[in-house]
Amino acid sequence: MANKLTNEANGAVPDSLPGTAQHRTMLFPRRRTTPHAARIFVVTTLTEWGETDRLDDMRLCASELVTNAVLHGTPAGQLVLVRVESNGAQLRIEVHDSGENAPKQCAPEESAVDGRGLLIVSTTADHWGVKERTGPGKCVWAAFDRDKNGTEQ
Repeated sequence: MANKLTNEANGAVPDSLPGTAQHRTMLFPRRRTTPHAARIFVVTTLTEWGETDRLDDMRLCASELVTNAVLHGTPAGQLVLVRVESNGAQLRIEVHDSGENAPKQCAPEESAVDGRGLLIVSTTADHWGVKERTGPGKCVWAAFDRDKNGTEQ
């Protein structure tokens, strides 16, 4: 992955890294329609890979993470990178943006109309977190353990 989110790549790029079974990335512009486009990318990728056991959970988390990146993390004119990774024990969705502020899970008022994105991610994904990137910004990720297969453990 490049150190910088740029306008040069604009399509899905399937490739593999050492120790990774497979992954696919796509860059999206910072727009209101980006969460919808990212959901389609994630669902299409996972379906092509035959990874549909927890598809609804992964779609929901991708939507929340990308929405946060568009609303709070990505400066105007910049891009959002979405990465879907399948490795031995997990499926992982990463959302990279060039914003400097780390997301914070909060407890919104009951009547609030927003502020629940990371709460949804934390209760839906098996693991989630934030990591620094080489270069500008951060990566917010959600991981799903294969051994759960969409059933309660």
